[in-house]
Amino acid sequence: MTDLTTPLANIFATTDQLIPLVLDQLTDRMARTRARDDEGPSISWHLGHLLHYRCTALDLLGMDAANPYRAPFFDNAATDGANYPTVAELREQWAAVSARLLDALAKAGDDALAAPVSGGAHAEQTVLDKLAFTAFHEGYHMGGIAAIQKQLGLQSPPEKIMAQMTGSGG
Repeated sequence: MTDLTTPLANIFATTDQLIPLVLDQLTDRMARTRARDDEGPSISWHLGHLLHYRCTALDLLGMDAANPYRAPFFDNAATDGANYPTVAELREQWAAVSARLLDALAKAGDDALAAPVSGGAHAEQTVLDKLAFTAFHEGYHMGGIAAIQKQLGLQSPPEKIMAQMTGSGG
């Protein structure tokens, strides 16, 4: 791991620590419940969208990841989620993709991170720029997930962590 990849790996690992807290009380129906009066994305959509970006990050790092998440979670708007993975499948898929991403970051050298990229929607110039955006992007979507959890009457991951820290349990 390089000085450049360590902070990114730490950010991705933080999201990884939150995912079980997101999924632990969800049913498939709850995970597919859409925000904004049934017009916005669901928790399942958010997670599929983030998996798409993690697969894209793997490709940037030379890992040639298959990306079954692109069409349903990037190319197309959120739907009722009938064809989205189940909560159990999302948990398994997240763990598998995450393990590959953290391994790829551990092996990435400075030259690979400095490689130029094109088509950055947010002015990204290098692989490192795109990875930094991806890490930021995850935080944004984790906030969206927390809002949906509140809509569903559930505790968000930060609330669960605070309850654990204070011993209040909820």
